[in-house]
Amino acid sequence: MNSKVSAVQPLIDEHRQVLVKLDALEAIFKNLERKEENAAGLKELMAFFEKAFWVHFDKEEQALFPEFDSFMPHGAGPLAVMIEEHGVLRDTNEVLQEAVARYLGDGDNAPTRRTIEESGMHFIEFLRGHIFKEDRMFPQLADMHLGESQNARVLALFAKMEQSSE
Repeated sequence: MNSKVSAVQPLIDEHRQVLVKLDALEAIFKNLERKEENAAGLKELMAFFEKAFWVHFDKEEQALFPEFDSFMPHGAGPLAVMIEEHGVLRDTNEVLQEAVARYLGDGDNAPTRRTIEESGMHFIEFLRGHIFKEDRMFPQLADMHLGESQNARVLALFAKMEQSSE
C-alpha cells in the first residue's frame, strides 16, 4: 500500500466541488426564464468560474505538469491534450461570462439566452469530460512517477498559489 501523500488528491477534491457547481449551473441554465429567482445563485457561480476556478488550472499547469514533464514529452501526449482543453474552457468561459453579464443586465433577450444555453452547456459538458479524464489519468501518473519530494514540492506550490489568489 502506498502511504505517500499524493499531490493529485487536492485536485481531485477540487474536481468534486466543481462538479457540484456545474450541476447547479446546469439547473439555472435550464430555467433562464426564472431570472429573478436564479440571479443571486447565477452571479455567485459565475464569479467562481470567472476567478477562483482558474487557480485550479494554474496549479495543474504551473505545479503538477512540470513534474510530469520529467517523464513525458513536453507539448505532446495527454498533458498537451489537457492544456489544449484548458484553452477551450477558457475561451468558452469568456463567451459565457459576457452573455451572462448581458442577461443579468439589460440584455435579457432570446439571442442572449441562446448563447448562454449553448456556450453554458458546452462548458459544463466539456468540463465534466475533462475532469473525468484527469481523475483517471493523474493518480496513475503520480503513483508511478512522483516521489515524496516531488509530491511535497507540488503541494507547497499549491499552497503558495492559493495564498496569492486570496
